[in-house]
Amino acid sequence: GLGAAPIDALLAHGLVEHDGPRLHARVALLPLPRGYVVCDRLDAVIERDLVCWPDDSSHHLASALPPGRRDTWLDLGCGSAVAPLARPELAVRITGIDINPRAVHYAQLGAALSRVLYFTAACGAVGDPVEPADLVTCNAPIPDDELPAISVPEVWRRADPGFFAALWRTLPLSVRPGGMIVVHAADEALLPALRDAPGERVIVHYTPEDIPGFAIAWWRPDAADRFIVGRRALTPERPHLEPRDRDDALAQ
Repeated sequence: GLGAAPIDALLAHGLVEHDGPRLHARVALLPLPRGYVVCDRLDAVIERDLVCWPDDSSHHLASALPPGRRDTWLDLGCGSAVAPLARPELAVRITGIDINPRAVHYAQLGAALSRVLYFTAACGAVGDPVEPADLVTCNAPIPDDELPAISVPEVWRRADPGFFAALWRTLPLSVRPGGMIVVHAADEALLPALRDAPGERVIVHYTPEDIPGFAIAWWRPDAADRFIVGRRALTPERPHLEPRDRDDALAQ
């Protein structure tokens, strides 16, 4: 944890600062059912290293992860580690990798605040060699040419050149035999990459057909070859995709 003196610990870790007699939050602390996410404030200046607050994609990824406790979980491009901190019960050891040092720092602080002591984060690019894990996840950035008519913060749209090529090359090398990969991404990035990939690929869309789409993909590279594409309308009762949406697609 961050220690027994909460305010001193928050000051020491740069989460707050003195503003005269008051304390000023330097970052945002967002509550999760089991802890906290540390990210940049909503009013922060948009810059390359901004660590975004969780959006709907973060919750789709976290809620889509199948239950059960695995030995290892690798979250690629972890950002502030929303999925691991929302679902820490899913693995004995969780590792986050991100190219942004600020994101790595925030992910570590969030894990400390949440007392998820078996989470570690490290700087690295997608495509760097990693130790394979039983569960591998990624909430991918939006491709640069996706969603031209929708206003979203530019920082969510930036994907470095070669990101997706490195991602699809790395994912099957990063998962242990019998393991699973779960990715949230735009259709533009998912469908061409997984259509001819090995193993079992289940893609479920959740956006209406008449707008640029997003989906969750569940991929088991060493399973029997299957490629299934489905769609599930979101409802107030079920606002995010879940493992049963994969099960329903497989049962069709």
